[in-house]
Amino acid sequence: MTLNTLWTRIDPTVQQWLLANPGCLMLPRTLVNRVEAATGTSLETDGHGEHILSEEDLDFLKDRRRESMAGHGPGAPSGVRGAEHAEAVDR
Repeated sequence: MTLNTLWTRIDPTVQQWLLANPGCLMLPRTLVNRVEAATGTSLETDGHGEHILSEEDLDFLKDRRRESMAGHGPGAPSGVRGAEHAEAVDR
């Protein structure tokens, strides 16, 4: 399963964390547990219970971040850094 297919069922707190941490390459175990509980699916995890984000996941998150940062208006999730920072990390 990819984040793209699960996104609408993922807890909004986890969604915000993913958007607020653009340099993250893996989903921590506590957030994996929340995603699995909310979606009823099992994510592939490493020996520490962390889910390594695929290239497809990372591309999806970059797109979501760009959408949320467009205009950096009131619709942008709290905790998300400025568009300049997100763009630099996305490169």
